[in-house]
Amino acid sequence: MLALCMLLAQAMVADAEAPVAEAAVETPAAEVAAVAEAVPVEEAVPVEADAPAQPRSVKITSDRTDYDRKQGVIMFDRNVFVDDAEYQMHADQLYVFLDGTNDLKRIVAIGHVAITNDLRAGTCAKATYTKATQKIVMYGDGDGTVARLADAGKRKSEVEGRKITFWIDSEQVEVEGSTITLDTGSLGGKDGARQLLGK
Repeated sequence: MLALCMLLAQAMVADAEAPVAEAAVETPAAEVAAVAEAVPVEEAVPVEADAPAQPRSVKITSDRTDYDRKQGVIMFDRNVFVDDAEYQMHADQLYVFLDGTNDLKRIVAIGHVAITNDLRAGTCAKATYTKATQKIVMYGDGDGTVARLADAGKRKSEVEGRKITFWIDSEQVEVEGSTITLDTGSLGGKDGARQLLGK
């Protein structure tokens, strides 16, 4: 499950490092405010910085891209596709929120969010990344569709929930309304499963 969460972390953080060209079209302030209010912002927690990661090239395509310099928001709208050497991501919309110095504050992916990497995949209705807290949150849509992480590799596993929270620094995962499926092989076979269950 940790590998699945790291996949999502790589995807959300790499989006922030992608070079973006300025567009002359402005996003309506009401639309920006609606997105900013709809997705909760976590309180900032000081984090000790390691050596800065080397930025890598990420290609983002969409039907429309708006950049609002005053609001500090870049919006990729309709058929958003993020292509990176380590993952691919699809979403209906992708918002990148910047501070006054054009440093990343937050990323919000909305609508049919799907992230894949080799044999791993994550899907949800909405995903957020907040730089200050180094936290990624995946949300279901509230209508029965859940956030889901799956690994189809050698150690098959899957986790679903209304909300999946992953802290990048501590690699801690919290799942609300969770269902977790593990292949017994990932527990060391039948004997490993018995040990885990105390039988």
